[in-house]
Amino acid sequence: MTNGADAQPIDREHVMKLITTVLAERPHLPDQLSETTTLDEIGMDSLDLIVVLSRFEEQWGVPYSGEETDGTAFDNLGHLADTLVARARAAGRELR
Repeated sequence: MTNGADAQPIDREHVMKLITTVLAERPHLPDQLSETTTLDEIGMDSLDLIVVLSRFEEQWGVPYSGEETDGTAFDNLGHLADTLVARARAAGRELR
């Protein structure tokens, strides 16, 4: 886990960058993604979502719950980013 001094700020822009970077590494997903891309459009499954959530936890120390691994809860990647930022805020992480 990265400590707060070394971590990037937790803001929507950095979270979107993390999401698109992680998903671009998944061999079956396209590398051109935007905040309006839906999870269904790209065939993102629960394992892909767990990889994103795990990387978010590694980067900023914000744990995720099992309920968040249900991709149907997110309209698109922007909604996922907003949810992660809100999760960080609820966990008391500094947002910039």
